[in-house]
Amino acid sequence: MLGSDYKGFLDFVQHTMKDRNYYYFHPAIFSQAIQEAPYYYDDILVSFGRTAKWFLDTESKLHEFMLEFEDILRHIDFQHAQIKMGGVYSDYSFFWLNKKKLINQPGGSFKTMMDYLAENKIRFFESEDLYFGLGEINLSTGWCEKRYDEDELKSFDIQYPGFKYPI
Repeated sequence: MLGSDYKGFLDFVQHTMKDRNYYYFHPAIFSQAIQEAPYYYDDILVSFGRTAKWFLDTESKLHEFMLEFEDILRHIDFQHAQIKMGGVYSDYSFFWLNKKKLINQPGGSFKTMMDYLAENKIRFFESEDLYFGLGEINLSTGWCEKRYDEDELKSFDIQYPGFKYPI
């Protein structure tokens, strides 16, 4: 979910992204979205899709993917992001929250969100500017609505035994 700088997102995708030589991301896989009613309301949802054989089947590939995606996130104005992927052993949903946006929202939403993540035992990690977590979020609110159960966490830990964050 983009923040208010839609033009900055378009500029990054159309002019900068290809020069960065990402392995996992190409500008053509991103939707361009539009700021025109009735196709959006308040915030713009951007999506992308791709296929690959043995996609992110090792920890090093997951790390490379995450580094590229987080580099993209650091170049755009976003509130929260979610990626769903199908893997060899399981399907995974990952989410990212923009710390700056979360901390600066009115109404104490930062503390509320941190309490919610802890109380609901949602596995999440913190970097300097992002929160990364395992689970599905509501794209309107950024709240994690489906956390991983114990079996899903075990599956993730088996597939990515040495996973560390930040990378």
